[in-house]
This record gives sequence, C-alpha cells and structure tokens, in this order.
Amino acid sequence: MNNKSILHVPLLSPGWKKVAFLFFSLPILLVIGMAITRMDISPDESAQVIYGCWAIGFGLLNLSREKDEDEMIKSLRLQAYQTGSYWLIWGVGALMLINYLRFDRITSEIFTAYLVLFLLNAYVYAAFQYQKFMATKD
Repeated sequence: MNNKSILHVPLLSPGWKKVAFLFFSLPILLVIGMAITRMDISPDESAQVIYGCWAIGFGLLNLSREKDEDEMIKSLRLQAYQTGSYWLIWGVGALMLINYLRFDRITSEIFTAYLVLFLLNAYVYAAFQYQKFMATKD
C-alpha cells in the first residue's frame, strides 16, 4: 500500500504517551474550573468533558508507536482494533439494555459520541495491551 494513501495512518512517536496521560487528569481540572466559573453545570456536561478527554487520551495511546514496532506489533494493533470494535458493539448493546430496564425507555442522553469514542478507544487499548502481554508470556 502506498504511504501517501489516505488509508495510511502514521503512528505518533512514543513521547506522545506522556501527553496522553495528561488527558486522563485534565478533566478533573476542567470540571472543577467549570463548576467554579459556572454554577449551573449539569452532571451530563461534566460526564461529557470526562469522556471526551479520556477518549483523546486513549486515542493518543492507541496511535503511539511502540519502541520496537515490527510486523507482529502491527498485526496485534490491527487485531486490537477489530476486537475493540466487537466489544464496542456488545458494550453499547448492554448499555441500551440496562438503560431500558432502568428507565423503561432507551434515552439518548447517555449515548453520545464522547462516550462511544471513549469506549472504543478504551477497548482497543485493553485488547492491544492484553495481546502484547500474551505474546510476551509465551
């Protein structure tokens, strides 16, 4: 595949992992700051800020290159995205079922793009780390 193709996704340098970890603590400061400056902040807005920052953090971790990026890591990365998408489908289905049983309807407030991106990136990260662990265990 040509590297100039739109299908080629360049991986970030491993130093971006430090930036990714900043996005996991950033929502704490943002939510506290929003609560201080705006007293009418809703819990849904706070949750969206947290989901959005965590989605960016996991996304940066998923796109960061490993120190030794070889064909096995590339294969594990592809498998992790497939596994993460599979878990996302079942995870969103489970959330819909739980929400329906709890409220007797499927409310749309909980299913936002921030939540779905957070879940997808978290599932991909977990699958990739698990596969790396299993590969080094053997």
